[in-house]
Amino acid sequence: MGYGLYDGLLDWFLNTFGLDDKIQPQLRSTLLDSLEMTTILLFLIVNTIMLIWLERKIWPRMMNMRGIAFVDFNWGHFFGKTWKFGFLQNIAEFLKFFSKEDIVPEKADKFPFNIGFFAFIVAPPFMLGALLPLGGSAVIADPAVGFLLIFAMFSLYPVGVLVTGWSSNNKYSLLGAFRSAAQLISYEIPLILSVGAVVIVTGSFSLVDIAQQQTRTPLGLPFMILMPIGFIVFMTSLAAETERIPFDIPEAEAELVMGWRTELTGFRYMMSMATEYFILLIGSFIGVSLFWGGSYLPFLEEFNNIVDSWPLFGAAIFTIKIWIFIFIYIWIRSALPRVRIDQLLDIGWKRLIPLALVNIIVVIAIFLFDSRFFGA
Repeated sequence: MGYGLYDGLLDWFLNTFGLDDKIQPQLRSTLLDSLEMTTILLFLIVNTIMLIWLERKIWPRMMNMRGIAFVDFNWGHFFGKTWKFGFLQNIAEFLKFFSKEDIVPEKADKFPFNIGFFAFIVAPPFMLGALLPLGGSAVIADPAVGFLLIFAMFSLYPVGVLVTGWSSNNKYSLLGAFRSAAQLISYEIPLILSVGAVVIVTGSFSLVDIAQQQTRTPLGLPFMILMPIGFIVFMTSLAAETERIPFDIPEAEAELVMGWRTELTGFRYMMSMATEYFILLIGSFIGVSLFWGGSYLPFLEEFNNIVDSWPLFGAAIFTIKIWIFIFIYIWIRSALPRVRIDQLLDIGWKRLIPLALVNIIVVIAIFLFDSRFFGA
C-alpha cells in the first residue's frame, strides 16, 4: 500500500529463517501483496462493524435521549451491562447470526438462490479492496481503468438482488427485487455521469491520479467546491445505490416485510445487511478520492509536506474524511422521510440525469476557457 511497513517485516522473517537468498522476487512480491490485501480487507471489515455499531446503536440512543441537540449530554447513560455504547451487545448479535440455522425455502430455486446471493452480492465488494487508495499513492493495484472497474463491480449488485428475490419464490421478495433493480439501474446512470466531468478534466480513471490533481487546483480546492452540482448528484445517487433512507424503497419494512431480504435467514441476512454498509464504505472511499482530494488538506501546505513524509498520517486523514462522509449519510437518514417509488424514479431520471449533464457541460466550458482552474 505504499507504506513500506511489510518490506522490513518480510526481510526480517526471511533473514531469520535463512530464506533471503532462496526466495524468488516474484514470490516475495506476491507475499507483500497478500499482506497488504489482508490489511485493507481488515480495515474495511473493522470500519464496517464500527459503522453498523454507530448507526444501529449509538445514533438511535442519542436521538432518543436528546434529539439532535447535544446540549448537557449525559454520557453516563450509555454505560451499562453491554459496556460502552452497547458494544458487547453488537458483538453478541454478530456471533448470534453465525449460530442461526441457514434456512433455504423449500420451494425456492436453490441454485440461483445461492449463486445470486454469494456470487453477485457478497463477493464483488470484497474484491474491490485492492483498488481502493488509503491516502496519497497508497494502493495495492492502480489500473488505468480505476474506478470504472469499481463501478462495473457495483453493477453486479442489482443482478444478485433480482436473482435472489426471484428465486426465493416469495411475492414480497419478488416485489422488493423488482423495486431494487429499478432503483439501482435508475441511479447508476447519474452516478457514473456525476464523475464524468472529473474524468474529463483529469484525463484519468485512476483514483490516485484524480486525488493528486486536486492538489494543483487554485488554492488546492477540491472538486467538491469546483464541481458542486456533480458532487450533489454523486451523493444523492450513492445514497440510492446503497438503499439508504430516503431511498430504502426495496426494503420498506412496513410494506414488504424486508423486501428482497424476506427469505434470508441467519448468516445470509447478516451478510446482506453488512454488504449494504460495506458498499457505503467503498462509496465513501471513492467520494473522498474524487471530490475531497484524498488525504490532501487545502491551505495547509507545511502540514501536507509532513503527511507526504509520513504516509500513515495521510492514511489517518483519509480515514477521518471517510467518516465525515459517512456521518453526512447518517445525518440524512435521521432527517428525511422515505419517498414513494414514483418520486424515487422521477428524481433519478428527471432530476439527477439532467443535472449531471448540465454539470458536464459547465465543466467542459470552464475547462476549455482555462484548464488550470481544475489543476490540469
